[in-house]
Amino acid sequence: MTQEDLHQRHVSPEARAFGFTYDEDLYDRMSGERFAEILGDESTTIHEIVTSYNNYGEFLFVTTSRPDDQQRRVVTFYGLGFHEHRERWYTDEWHWYAANNLPRLDEQVVEKEHAIELIARRRAEIEAYVGTVDQSPHAKLFEMLADLTDEDGAYTELEDLGGLADWLFDE
Repeated sequence: MTQEDLHQRHVSPEARAFGFTYDEDLYDRMSGERFAEILGDESTTIHEIVTSYNNYGEFLFVTTSRPDDQQRRVVTFYGLGFHEHRERWYTDEWHWYAANNLPRLDEQVVEKEHAIELIARRRAEIEAYVGTVDQSPHAKLFEMLADLTDEDGAYTELEDLGGLADWLFDE
């Protein structure tokens, strides 16, 4: 089985609709430049842009959709925020997850020019804080585990280690 065959077998519906690369689909993230390409595409509809929280910190969340063969696929991207467990800022990295296609989304549309303005405003808002935090060894371990598994798995592993992780890093 070739690498291309493997890719074809494991493509998410969101990846098909949004044209995500294999790595973007596999790791649920992309560069800021790639994110801008997706937002700028004429088939992308932007439904909501909001600064909010998830389990890992405060980020800018951008909910979008694109048509698919069977239905609209909704994806929420998040970036431009501080990841508390990784102890670093997401400035040129956007993560994504499949979101629910709620009826109210069809009624909410953010014009692309306004979306670009909101994203630039958030970037300016966090700019003073970027680079002010040094990542601890504990956060580096979290990041390594999260990249090998996922965010929730890394959190669970570090919780299971308990004080042993602190002892390993002499914290």
